[in-house]
Amino acid sequence: MFRRLQRHAVRDTITSSRLMRFAMPRRLLTLLTFFSLLVSTGLAADPPTTGPAAPGQTKGLEDALRNLRAPLAGGDPLPAQESWKKLKVPDDLAIELLGHEPDIAQPLHISFDERGRMWVVQYRQYPFPAGLKIVEYDRYIRAKFDKVPPPPPNHFRGADKITIHEDTDGDGKFDKQKTFVEGLNIATSVLHGRGGVWIMNPPYLLFYPDKDRDDVPDGDPVVHLSGFGLEDTHAVASNLTWGPDGWIYGCQGSTCTAKVKVEIEKQTRTTDFLGQAIWRYHPELHIFEIFAEGGGNTFGVEFDDHGRIYSGTNWGKYRGLHYVQGGYYVKGWGKHGPLTNPFALGFFDHMPHEGNADRLTHTYIVYGGNTLPDRYRGKIIGPSPLQRRVHVTRLEPMGSSYRTFEEPFLVTSGDNWFRPVDLKAGPDGALYIADMYENRISHVDPRDNWHRQTGRIYRVRAANGTRQAAFDLAKLSSVQLVELLKHPNKWHRQTALRLLHDRKDMSVAALLQKRLRESTGQEALETLWAVFASKGLDEETALVALSHANPDVRRWAIRTCADANVLAPATAMRVLAMAEKEPDAQVRSQLTSSAKRLPPAQGLPIAFALLRR
Repeated sequence: MFRRLQRHAVRDTITSSRLMRFAMPRRLLTLLTFFSLLVSTGLAADPPTTGPAAPGQTKGLEDALRNLRAPLAGGDPLPAQESWKKLKVPDDLAIELLGHEPDIAQPLHISFDERGRMWVVQYRQYPFPAGLKIVEYDRYIRAKFDKVPPPPPNHFRGADKITIHEDTDGDGKFDKQKTFVEGLNIATSVLHGRGGVWIMNPPYLLFYPDKDRDDVPDGDPVVHLSGFGLEDTHAVASNLTWGPDGWIYGCQGSTCTAKVKVEIEKQTRTTDFLGQAIWRYHPELHIFEIFAEGGGNTFGVEFDDHGRIYSGTNWGKYRGLHYVQGGYYVKGWGKHGPLTNPFALGFFDHMPHEGNADRLTHTYIVYGGNTLPDRYRGKIIGPSPLQRRVHVTRLEPMGSSYRTFEEPFLVTSGDNWFRPVDLKAGPDGALYIADMYENRISHVDPRDNWHRQTGRIYRVRAANGTRQAAFDLAKLSSVQLVELLKHPNKWHRQTALRLLHDRKDMSVAALLQKRLRESTGQEALETLWAVFASKGLDEETALVALSHANPDVRRWAIRTCADANVLAPATAMRVLAMAEKEPDAQVRSQLTSSAKRLPPAQGLPIAFALLRR
């Protein structure tokens, strides 16, 4: 028994290597985080109003109300056009108002389908789930409810809904709106693919089939996952995103629990964790796993051009974290609990940051579009609802990770109600901003004094930009989708790859295998991902990828092969040789991550080879 525990201990500490910044565990205070929320902006709060937690009936409520007050913006909300006029952008950019109340209220998440239509999650039920009663608040203002809500269609009907917005005449305005589904209860994100629509609706991951793409669900939703916590509805599971490997990625914030079960397989085993994490789920294999664990508060999941994952944070002066597979990251150990691995020897920290140090607390992107000025390419662009602006941050390599440097703001506002909470790059390369337009933004006060009637959507584009004609990528052949992998806009490449994963068309595998041998740079990496999507990653092709001149291709070849949890013999020999001689730091970092997933006979020699260097 001891030998088995020892073996697992060695495997589980591989990622804590000298290839990434390393620190021993330590307790981190959260008082500065709390006080920065209190003094961020605004006037004193109004007296408590009646909400789902009644004084004298909810344990811990009196202490919460006595000790916490959420600052308000103050004043009255401005009409949408007046608030828009108070937004400022650089001279070579333009900002447009695309939608507002009553059609849009409390927008939380934006995504685009293969037709270029914008889908918006309207978080109108926030912060109190319908049909539930809060019976207790703990010392961290985490709510305990009287029951677990049932999933749709037999759910407690809430106010959240998913809307679709379309530009039918190509003039750049979304002149057509429809509702895909309404009555949801704490729905946080929407994702398209695999013949339908995925909705994160904690505690559930739901799939609404829509094979005919008529924007009407073909039937009741299928519950794929259950068990995501609801204790803090500003930090619940959210931000569904397709990875280039065909997995669905998501995140969970710092003050929620999770006991995730794969319901579609009728599993009884759960994956348990407390606090912040990046997780992923395979929609066909029905496998759920924690991809990386920890962080300040994981707002968002972003893949850059190279398939690296980043997430925002609410941890003081930093801009976020660069997550590696299997990594353990800093967290507030008392409030957020321990790491799931008791043998972890340490954790990775945030990317070091220089420049403006105001807290950047929400989702962000690494811009990969092609229509904004070149100075934004490869930069972090993210909204800050606390500071009422949109930040731009430069990434610079540091070992196998990055450090960040603040650059001039993209958007600022003179309206204290401006609360940008999500930002996405669209098919046209422009930036789309979800503004909850809210009197308050702090979650730490349990009173119900939210302004749920307002919300706006903005677009930031190049001042001299042109409009994009209507399209439908689903109508392209698989060969045409392969050609689209060369597109200069990341959105088009990612969507083409997602459609190839949907189809699993093996007829293009030979074309892609040939192209992998001949291509370089970004095209080679996109081709490798497409080879995998088309079921063409045989051992011969894997060996080609592992020897490719592009380190990103080598890195992803290691990851893709090791995700099967065992390597073919020739592949194992090649990967071990890479551990001995690989010059690229990020490839070596992936070797540590992948070694952890392999049987000891394959993983330990990789770890020892890296340690000898």
